Amino acid sequence: MIPPCLRRLKIAEFSKANILKYAQSFDENLTSLEPLKLEASGRKYFRVASKECSYVISYDDRPVNGQLVFINRAKELSDCNVRAPKIFQYDIDRNLTLIEDLGDYSLIDEKNFYQQDKLVNLSLELLNQMHQSKHVDLHSTFWMGLESHSKRFSKVFCKEFLGLEMFDGYKDLYVDMRPQIMDQQWTNCHFDFERRNIHLLENGELALIDFQDMCFGPIGIDLAGILIDHYIPCKIDTIKKYCMSFSELSVYDLSAEDIFSATLWGGLQRNLRIMGTLTALYLRLNRSFRMNDLPQIVMNTAIISKELNQVSLANFLIDNVSQTLEDKLANL
Repeated sequence: MIPPCLRRLKIAEFSKANILKYAQSFDENLTSLEPLKLEASGRKYFRVASKECSYVISYDDRPVNGQLVFINRAKELSDCNVRAPKIFQYDIDRNLTLIEDLGDYSLIDEKNFYQQDKLVNLSLELLNQMHQSKHVDLHSTFWMGLESHSKRFSKVFCKEFLGLEMFDGYKDLYVDMRPQIMDQQWTNCHFDFERRNIHLLENGELALIDFQDMCFGPIGIDLAGILIDHYIPCKIDTIKKYCMSFSELSVYDLSAEDIFSATLWGGLQRNLRIMGTLTALYLRLNRSFRMNDLPQIVMNTAIISKELNQVSLANFLIDNVSQTLEDKLANL
């Protein structure tokens, strides 16, 4: 049983000093605290440490997929042998959770990741393990937001941010995409299964983080997350290679061709959604820390669009979006 800490803390009292004091209720030898990162969702992370050990504290006050969901998912994953951070203590009133410190080394730090077969295949094995984990109340509302999520690309990214009119027939894109997404194998979906969210531990094991947004969704979303990178140019041959590897280890009886198709369509939907989401965070909340990722996401989306025979979208991205985005980012 994870011990909850029941002392109350008003929002106005939220401070580094109070966070450290909270951590010291678990380990009185802790003496230092440093901020780690602010997630796009608004979650905040801190590292607390002594000379002997360290922990991470999460502050998450979101009413949806917040602290309790993270805690429950962590236990469910661990119970099914999916490596996740251990939860040591939590406080519902303060929205604070004391968790295992997995270190700072995620797969995003691995150079030439896609040339390292062992690491990529370990990532795919981790995904396959997650597909088999058992969860309570894992929602299956992905389909409800399928089109609206993707339309963030046209409404927010293109029109509102770039001032671009959409190409003729862009609405047909969603008509084509919906059955390609809905007819995939559905399974446990992390929703952001990318290198930033997979930590490489000292013993060579991979651990999964930021899984509070898990849902029941199409298998291609997470495959795209790990195989269609936001930070380096994607290569179709490389995607095909690892789709074949996944077909051999997956708990589902899917051909390499089925997995490749699911990955590309999942990647298209995911990229369109993320371009709109990152832009909305900048426009609404002035969070610009991921805006520099957009040019690579645009080019990777063009590559997979061509492969899916979505030629109009690919041309629009290359001929219109790319240069306009470059000019816009230069003036931010």
